[in-house]
Amino acid sequence: MSDCWHTPPAFFDVINSEFAFQLDAAASDSNALCGDYFTEKQDALVQEWNARKVYLNPPYSLIGPFVKKAYEECQAQHNTVVVLIPTYSDPKYWRDYVCKAHEVRNLVGRLQFLENGKKKQSARFPSSLVVFKWIAGEHFGKSPNIWSWNWKT
Repeated sequence: MSDCWHTPPAFFDVINSEFAFQLDAAASDSNALCGDYFTEKQDALVQEWNARKVYLNPPYSLIGPFVKKAYEECQAQHNTVVVLIPTYSDPKYWRDYVCKAHEVRNLVGRLQFLENGKKKQSARFPSSLVVFKWIAGEHFGKSPNIWSWNWKT
């Protein structure tokens, strides 16, 4: 089974209407959601994400490195990076990077991801949308805004 669960189009349409993404940082030629994207061969983990608004649904075997990269690119490029990941708060990447996000939206209900363009079963896990936004200056003692989000309403 693949660890690449493609973003449901209806969900992407909702978040894209809010953020107007310019780069899909983890895509393939067949499932890219933006005109500009990085494929596995291009290896987004070694590229600069030179776009104002970046979308990322990382392969699940590489969530930690991609979340770290999303945070670092936000800081380096002064941009917004929006990451769709499972809501598991115990991994080290959650503590080290997600907790530094501007906001974390815990999605109400389970997403139905796609594989090879077809709907899979609903995910066995809850999902969160992690939003890294560049904010000038140093910030201490601020947790991300965390809320439950019913994106369908």
